Amino acid sequence: MGAMFAAEPDWSAPPYFHVVADVEAEPPCVAVWGELDLASVAAFRDALNEVLEIRPRELLIDLTQVTFIGSTGIRELVRVHREVERIQLRVGTGIVLRALETAALSELFVIVE
Repeated sequence: MGAMFAAEPDWSAPPYFHVVADVEAEPPCVAVWGELDLASVAAFRDALNEVLEIRPRELLIDLTQVTFIGSTGIRELVRVHREVERIQLRVGTGIVLRALETAALSELFVIVE
């Protein structure tokens, strides 16, 4: 059996996740760090909703620091797409880009690597 490693010394520590909404940026921006999955999607949804309250025509979602995006994160992107005319997704890791391409989102969003 192989060795097991944890990113944190405490195995029960939650994975690192952080999200920021900047409603004063032009266009408004939501930036995300860490894993975007079932455990973190509520905070992502809250940040997106904060930006949607100002009814922007355009939105920037910065996923360059996202290390994983699950189906719940993708579902939030699709939900927000219905509310905004143009969304630019900034993507850093190949795994996030592949998830977006697999979900056929490259036609809905402007994706910048």
